[in-house]
Amino acid sequence: MIWIICAAVSALMMAVSLKSSLQKEKGSMRIISVLVCLFIAAYVIYIPIFLKQFDPLSALIGNFIHMLQVVTIDADFLEYNNVVIAEVGNPVFVKLYMILMGTIHLVLPTTSAVTAVTVLFRCFSTIQLFFANRKRRPLYVFSELNERSLQFAQSLKGVKCDIVFANCDEDSLNNDNEVSRRYIFKEEQISDLKFKITGKKEIHLFCISDNEDDSLTCSLELIERLSKIKESAQEHVHIYQFSKYEDFTVYIDSADKGALDVKCINEFETHIYKLLDEYPLFKYADGKIHLLLHGLSPINQVALKAAIWCGQLCGFDMKMSVAGVNLKEQIDGLKISAPGIFSSRYDVNFYDCGSEKEVVDAISEHCADANYIIVSEENDNKTMDSGLLLRRLFYKLDTEYKNCPPIFCYVKEPAKFNIVKNLTTAETNPDRKMSYELTPFGSLDSVYTYKEFIDSDLEKIAKNVHLAYEDIFSDGPINVKDALKRYNVFEVNKRSNRAAALHIRYKLNLIGLDYVDDEGAQSVKMGDYFTEEHLEQLAVSEHNRWMAFLEAEGWTTSEKSDVEAYRASGISKGRHNCPLLKMHPYICEYDKLRELSTEIEGKDTTVYDRELLLRIPDILGDKWKVSGKRFAIIPLEK
Repeated sequence: MIWIICAAVSALMMAVSLKSSLQKEKGSMRIISVLVCLFIAAYVIYIPIFLKQFDPLSALIGNFIHMLQVVTIDADFLEYNNVVIAEVGNPVFVKLYMILMGTIHLVLPTTSAVTAVTVLFRCFSTIQLFFANRKRRPLYVFSELNERSLQFAQSLKGVKCDIVFANCDEDSLNNDNEVSRRYIFKEEQISDLKFKITGKKEIHLFCISDNEDDSLTCSLELIERLSKIKESAQEHVHIYQFSKYEDFTVYIDSADKGALDVKCINEFETHIYKLLDEYPLFKYADGKIHLLLHGLSPINQVALKAAIWCGQLCGFDMKMSVAGVNLKEQIDGLKISAPGIFSSRYDVNFYDCGSEKEVVDAISEHCADANYIIVSEENDNKTMDSGLLLRRLFYKLDTEYKNCPPIFCYVKEPAKFNIVKNLTTAETNPDRKMSYELTPFGSLDSVYTYKEFIDSDLEKIAKNVHLAYEDIFSDGPINVKDALKRYNVFEVNKRSNRAAALHIRYKLNLIGLDYVDDEGAQSVKMGDYFTEEHLEQLAVSEHNRWMAFLEAEGWTTSEKSDVEAYRASGISKGRHNCPLLKMHPYICEYDKLRELSTEIEGKDTTVYDRELLLRIPDILGDKWKVSGKRFAIIPLEK
C-alpha cells in the first residue's frame, strides 16, 4: 500500500510543479514552489526503498542525502529496479513506478540548474546596479521590458549611460542574448529599486507599461517616495509618465512633486506636434487652410484639437473637415471633452457616413479643396489603403489631374512605415517613375527615442517660453531655478507652453521669418520686421491661439458673474480663472479682451501677448541658458 500512496503523492507533486511553472506571474516564489514540489516528489518516490533497508530515522536521513545526489546528477535510479520488482510484484505498476523515478531524475537536476543560473543572474544584476549607481554617467530605468521601452533603450546606443529594466526576469528576455548583455535586468518593481542620487548624476525613470493604469500607479509611487529626498538631489531626477489619456495628468498635478522633474508624455500628442512642426499647416495653404481628417481615431482627435489652435493665423481662413464611417460615438465624446471646438469660431464640419462609398461622396462634394490630409484607421493596412484611395480620388477631382494635397498616414509598425515612405518618391521606383506621394508618420522608432523625450527641441523652447512669461511678470531679473520649479508644478501649464512653443514657427511665418537649428546661421533682428501693424496682427493671432488651445483642452468661457461666484466659493483660490471647472473669462474675442480684463483685474492683459512676441528672440536664443541650444531666426526663402 505504501508504494501506491508514495507513487500517487509523487505524481501529484509533479503535476503541481508543472502547473506552477506555467503560471504567468513572475518572481522568486514561482521558481521556489516548482523546485520544492519536485524535491518532495523525488523524496516521496524513494522513501519506500529506504524504509525497506533502514530504520525510519536512518531512512529519512539517507533519503535526504540521496536527494542531493539526484540534484547533482550523481545517482542512478536503475540500481533500485530489482528492489521495486521484488517488493511490488505487479509488472505494470513496476514499469510506471520506474518511469516516474526516471522522469524525476531528469526534471529535478534540470530545474535545479536553471534555478542556480537564475540566482546567479540576479546576483550579477544586483552587482551591476550597485556599480551603475556609483558611476556619474546617467542612469535610465524602465518600469518594464516591452516593445516601446526596448525601442527607446536601443535609441540610446552611443549615449554614455547605464540602462535598467525593472519588473523583468529571465522569462522576459526571450533568449535574446544581445539584449541580455547590454542591459541590467531587475525583478523588483521600479518603485522598489534603490538609487544613489547625487548632484552629479542624472536619473531618468520611465513608467512605460503596456497597462496605462500601471504606468500611473508607478509614477505616483515614485513621486511619493522620491519627493522625500533632499531637494538638491530631486532636481536630478526625471520621471516620465506615459499615457494616451489626458485626464491622467490631473492625478500627476495633484501630487506634491517637490523639485522632481515629472513629464506626462502622450504618444499621440508627440506624433501630432512633430508632424505639425515638420509639415506646418501654412506650408500648403494659399490664404486658406482646409484640413481633412479621414476617420476620427484617437490620434485624429488629437490632430483636430491641435490644428484648431495651430491654424489661428491672421490672414488665413481655416476650415476643418472630418469624414468617416460611424463617427457618432467619437463626436459625442468630443462634445463632452472639448465642447468649445464646436463653437462658431471654428469651422469644423463632421461627415458621419454609413459606408465607405458615402465617405468618398462626402469628400468629393465638400472637401475637394482640402490642402492638408491626415489618415488614421483602425490598423496600418487599412490606413495605407485609405491613403492610396484618397490619392487617386483627389487627382480625379481635378480635370487636369494636378490636385495633389499632402496626405499624411499614421503608420505605427516600422516595417510598414518604411514601405509607405518608399512609395513617396519616384526615385525608389526608377523604372516606372511613379510616386504615390504619401507621407507616413507615427512609427514607434521615430518617437520612442532619446531625441524626442530627453533632448526634445520643443521641450527646450517650451521651458524658455515659461521663463519669458516669468520675465514678463517679474519686476527684475528672474530666479531661473525657482522659475523652473514652477514650470514643473502643473502639467496643464507645460502643455500650454509646448503649444506656444510649437506656434512660434507659425507666427514667424506671418512676417516672412522662420527659425533653424544651425549654429552657423546668423539671426536677423526681429525689430526690423515688427511694424505696429505686424505686432498687432501677431498679438491677435497669439490670443486666438491661446483661446483655441484652452477650448481644445475642454475649457469654456465664464461671464463676469461666474468669476465673482467661483472666487467667492473659494474653489478658484481667488484667481480670475477656475482650473477645477475649466472656466476662463478671457475666452473671448480679442477686441473685447482689453475692456474685460480691465474690469476683472484692473489691467489690460493684451500687453502680455505683445510682450511675449517681443521676447521670441530671447526664447529661441536661450537667453536664460537652460536648454543649451540656440536657434537662429532667418528670412524665408522667396
